Amino acid sequence: MADFSEGVGRYQRDMEQQMGEYTKIQDAIKEAVGRGEAAEGKITAEYRTEGGLTRLDFDPRALRLSSEELSYEIRTAVNAAAEDFQAKVREASSALFKFDNAEKALDPSAALASLDKMANGFATQMRDLARELGLQQQRAKEAMDNYTGPGHPGAQP
Repeated sequence: MADFSEGVGRYQRDMEQQMGEYTKIQDAIKEAVGRGEAAEGKITAEYRTEGGLTRLDFDPRALRLSSEELSYEIRTAVNAAAEDFQAKVREASSALFKFDNAEKALDPSAALASLDKMANGFATQMRDLARELGLQQQRAKEAMDNYTGPGHPGAQP
């Protein structure tokens, strides 16, 4: 019975650890803010998970640019903020998927391989748990078959 309890306890600890790591990373991604600037810092932008582009500020001197230059500099600041945000998401997700290179964190094939590895580990744990449950069920059945005390169908009242 101790083997079963240890197996269930180990499984529960492993799952709690994995969920805790996932929650930390999910929170880090929610809190990530990408920042970018252009026109020598006269245009700044912020990009977040919720809301995308959440801030775009102009120094009054930036408004002296021609419309084409202003448009270009705005795109530059926004793209820089989005790239910074993506880098922060890659960094956070690389911790979950155990990538040695944060650039691989957004690589779908690498992410799928990591998910397959996690799924295989989970399947192995479930198989071990099912085997242990089967052993415990068999032991309980044998104990009941060998029981001759009160409540047994052939016992004397």
